Amino acid sequence: MELREALEDQEDLLIVYVMADNQVNAKSLRFLDEMGLRQRIRFAVDPGSKAIDRLGLRKRDSEPIEAGVPHPTTYLIDRDGRIRLVDVRRDYHIWIDPGVILSALSD
Repeated sequence: MELREALEDQEDLLIVYVMADNQVNAKSLRFLDEMGLRQRIRFAVDPGSKAIDRLGLRKRDSEPIEAGVPHPTTYLIDRDGRIRLVDVRRDYHIWIDPGVILSALSD
């Protein structure tokens, strides 16, 4: 089952993408609209990648187009502010297994 399908009934679920200031654009917003996810997903811009740096997630030796871009990272934070899951990837092509997220949500 796709993660989106598994979580579509979770009305209090909100996904926040923290992105370098050069990553949020009209194309990103159009993608959300096309997927019908505008109410569920928010983009938080990190000017100068300060939060990304504080968390140690900035890609080093990146191409100029990736300046300030973090490693793909997932934090699952519950409504009480507890961090339930942290997953840091080095490769944008390898996504977290949806089962890992669903398992962390059920704990």
